Amino acid sequence: MRTYALAFVGLVSLLSVLALAGSVWAAGNTYTVNSTSFTNDGSCDPLATGDCTIWEAIQAATVDAGVDTIAFDIPFTDTNYGYNTAGVWTIVLTEPLSLGGDFIDGTTQAIGVLSDTNPYGPEIEISGEGQPPAQSCLVVGTGNTLKGMAVNRCGAYFLFVGGDDNTIIGNYIGIDATGSSDVSSGWDGILLSNGSEDNHIGGSSEEDRNVISGIQGGVRMFQSFADTTRNVIEGNYIGTDRTGTSPLGNVYGIKIHNEAHGNLVGPGNVIAYNTSVGILVDGANTNGNLITQNSIHSNGGLGIDLTNGGNDSVAPPAIAYGDCSSAAGTAPSNATIELFTGPDDEGKTYLTSVLADGSGNWSASGFVASDSYLAATATDTSGNTSEFAVVGGGCPDRRYVPLIMKGY
Repeated sequence: MRTYALAFVGLVSLLSVLALAGSVWAAGNTYTVNSTSFTNDGSCDPLATGDCTIWEAIQAATVDAGVDTIAFDIPFTDTNYGYNTAGVWTIVLTEPLSLGGDFIDGTTQAIGVLSDTNPYGPEIEISGEGQPPAQSCLVVGTGNTLKGMAVNRCGAYFLFVGGDDNTIIGNYIGIDATGSSDVSSGWDGILLSNGSEDNHIGGSSEEDRNVISGIQGGVRMFQSFADTTRNVIEGNYIGTDRTGTSPLGNVYGIKIHNEAHGNLVGPGNVIAYNTSVGILVDGANTNGNLITQNSIHSNGGLGIDLTNGGNDSVAPPAIAYGDCSSAAGTAPSNATIELFTGPDDEGKTYLTSVLADGSGNWSASGFVASDSYLAATATDTSGNTSEFAVVGGGCPDRRYVPLIMKGY
C-alpha cells in the first residue's frame, strides 16, 4: 500500500509518475469526481450540471469502449469532507455500484487537492452505511482496477467480484480510513465467484497491499457457473491493522471452497488474529490451491485447515528432528517443503524451501529458527498445499522435542 505515513510527495514527482503510467492512463478518457454526492443526473459534466459524482463517472465510463480512468478532485468545502474521519471524503452509497471495466484511482484525490490529508490511509472512503441491510457495496465485472480507497460499513460483500482480470490494490477493506479501527460487520471483504479467473488481489509492494480486516471473512473464493481459478492473493494484511502487527481480526482470513481450484495464496500475505482459521480449503475438487511464503500466526484455529477433501487432503510433512538451524523428515514424493518459525503452531516467519526426493525424504539446514517452533508445509506436484506440521526446538531452547502436528 502507498506509504501513507511518509510526507506527501511533491506534485511534480507524482505527475511525472502518472505521465509514465502508460496504456492504463492513455487508453481512454478520464472522468474526475468532484462531489461526494451519490446522485445521478445523467451527466458527468461539471460545466453543464455543476458536479460529477462517482455514480455519474462510472456511468459515463461504462458507455465508452476503452478503459477509462475515474479520478478524484473533491474540494475541502464538500459536505462529506471529514464525515467519518478527519481528512477523508466519504461517499455514502444508497445502492451498490456496478463496475464494468475501468480504473478507479482513489490516490488521485491527494494530487487534486495538493495535500496528503490522511497520512494513515486513503483520502476516499466508500461507505455502505446508507444502504438497506444485506447489500453489497461494489459489484465488480471484468477488467477493472480499484486502487487506494477505503471500502467499509457494507452489509453483505464489500467487493463482489464476478468477472475476470481485475486488479485490486492499495485499499482498506472493512476497516476505517486510518487502518486502525473495526467499523464493519458485513460478510466478506472480497468475494470471488461466478467463474472469476485471473484476478490479482494485492501485490509485491507496500503500495499494492490491501488491508482486509474486521469482518466475517477476509477473502472468499468459490465456484459457480464456471471455474474460479488462477486468482492471486499476494502481499496483503488480512486480520490486522495497517501496520500488520495489531489485531483487527476477521472470523476467517481466507476461505476457498465449492471446487474453486488452481488459485495462489502468496507470497507475502500476513494472515493473523482471525478468530477462526487463517486459511480454510474445503471440499472435494477444491484442489491445486498453492499456499506459499506467507506469515500465518495467532489465529484462533488452524493456520491452514483442509476439510472434506480440500487440496486433496495432502498430508503435512513429518519432521524427524529439528533445532534452530536444521530439520529433516518425510513428505509426499517430490513435494516442496516450506519451513517457518513462529511463536505458535502456525508459520509466522518464512525461512526456506527444499524439495523432497522421489521417496519423500527431505532435509534442510542453514536457516535460523529464532522463535519457539519450527513449522513446515508440503506442496505436492499438483499444487496442493498441506496444513502445518510443527515441532519444538527453536533457538530459544535448542532442544530436540517430539513431533507435534496440530490437528493430527
